[in-house]
Amino acid sequence: MNTLETMTRRKSVRSYTGEQISDEELEKILKAGYSAPVGRGLYENVHITIITNKDLLNEINENAAKVTGEPNLKMLYGAPMLVLVSVKFQPPSSENATYSNAACIIENMALEAVELGIGSCHIWGAIGMLGGRPDIVSKLELPEGFVPVSGIILGKTEETYDVREIPDNKIARNYIK
Repeated sequence: MNTLETMTRRKSVRSYTGEQISDEELEKILKAGYSAPVGRGLYENVHITIITNKDLLNEINENAAKVTGEPNLKMLYGAPMLVLVSVKFQPPSSENATYSNAACIIENMALEAVELGIGSCHIWGAIGMLGGRPDIVSKLELPEGFVPVSGIILGKTEETYDVREIPDNKIARNYIK
């Protein structure tokens, strides 16, 4: 597959068989994440946590359901793995770059998942809702000063990654000459 084809196949997968991906597949996905650009090369300000503990995954889901007031909400869609990206925030002037770093890492992992035929979905909401739950955050065993900001769920799926038609005007644009 070429890069543009991979991008047009990428989608958010929200149905999983419950089967874990292999260690080899996970390593390829992590390598893609490690290949992402990080502002000013400050890789020491980013941390990845791989969660397969079903109790912790359920706790993250239940917290999101409680915060949203939707008791049946399953923001992790039954995926057997959550790869969490946490960051160490720098002075306020670089906060935008910090979130961008996490997004680049997640997107690289999502694109590799497409290559491997593994289901993936970028997760923001359930992660952001952990902010008021230091009891759950402590279970993530993060290094001092790190805050979870984003994640990607991964797992085997029966869905396929078909090429999607992407309209040229999907995102508004203007030119300044």
